[in-house]
Amino acid sequence: MKIIIANWKAKITTEADAVALARGSDKEGLVVCPPHAFLDEVRAAIVHASLGAQDYAPDLSARGATHVIIGHSDRRREGETDDVIAEKIALAVSDGLIPILCVGETKPERDAGETHEVLKRQIRTALSRIPAETAPIFIGYEPVWAISTTPGAEPENPTDAARKIAFIREQVSHGSYRAMVSYIYGGSVTATTAGGFLEKENIQGLLVGGASLHEKEITNIWQQAQKA
Repeated sequence: MKIIIANWKAKITTEADAVALARGSDKEGLVVCPPHAFLDEVRAAIVHASLGAQDYAPDLSARGATHVIIGHSDRRREGETDDVIAEKIALAVSDGLIPILCVGETKPERDAGETHEVLKRQIRTALSRIPAETAPIFIGYEPVWAISTTPGAEPENPTDAARKIAFIREQVSHGSYRAMVSYIYGGSVTATTAGGFLEKENIQGLLVGGASLHEKEITNIWQQAQKA
């Protein structure tokens, strides 16, 4: 079974909508990441799904979160640096959380042939402050140019995404980090495109943005993950 991480971003703005979507997304193997303001309400609404957060905060463990997204492209675009991301990873691990580290290049970096250089730097910096034998971590290849909030965004080709994830895995293996790592893909994932990524053996799950806001669509993606 492959994991599905639902990143609601800031699209859910009321408690009622958060609770309704949480109940509709309450499935084993799915991590629900609501806005920080609704963590308590979503935790109370789910039984089978896991609770995640969209960014690190000191109160996450106390509020029942088990996972946290760190280094999402939206935050990198707002100026979050590799060093800040590394510090958040270290804090999350210290709190007993499972980090979901997002890495990926921008379109100018891709066009300049800098993808591998960017991924190598992001990965090695992010993992530099945590013990080699530590808690599990997810690393998501999330090319910035493929994110739905980027003008002209389109998902990466599944075969190319699998190649990038193979490169990411290689970088991790060359470092000192030896704990369990799961590799996922994120970037304009929908029920229509999900299957192409899930059929790739080295893609172990998906980070879903806009599509996770629709109960039928996220259920469809989750169902595909069950069969992968």
